[in-house]
Amino acid sequence: MGTSKQLLPLADRPAIHHCLAALLASPARPVVVVLGPGGEAVAEAIADFPVILAWNHDPETDMAGSVRAGLAALPDECTGVLIQLVDHPLVTAATVQALCTAHVAAPQAIIIPTCNNRQGHPTLFPRPILKELTPETTLRDLVKKDPARVMRLAVDDEGIFLDMDTPADYEALRQRLS
Repeated sequence: MGTSKQLLPLADRPAIHHCLAALLASPARPVVVVLGPGGEAVAEAIADFPVILAWNHDPETDMAGSVRAGLAALPDECTGVLIQLVDHPLVTAATVQALCTAHVAAPQAIIIPTCNNRQGHPTLFPRPILKELTPETTLRDLVKKDPARVMRLAVDDEGIFLDMDTPADYEALRQRLS
């Protein structure tokens, strides 16, 4: 995208504010925001939010590296980890709530939201499963490793698959919110 996705304006606020609003309106606690190199402007933009900041200082790492950085910031009593991507800023608080409720009912399951038979984000992982994450594995590898431990949760939220990976995607989200 050529710029920080977290700070791209959507409606009246940066994209990351939309993500944090949904997370903070749910029981998902604590909320850990993983920032990469150059993330100081994002940290400043979210300074008023009750979140924990974690830093992934390796610019060459993949998403799993950021997950490992976030895991290190979580207290031991957290049983599940909801991985919310900033490029899916329209996920609703109701979806986050539904994922958290499903985790309580099925704490050993990897929970993936679906809408109109399409998978999306965020995904909720049981913390013990994330211990299987190594520098050689990805989150997708963990999901594929044992299909029996994956639960798909139907939600009424197209935000789970509306991302902003390209300028055209971003413009489509902006239009959707206007």
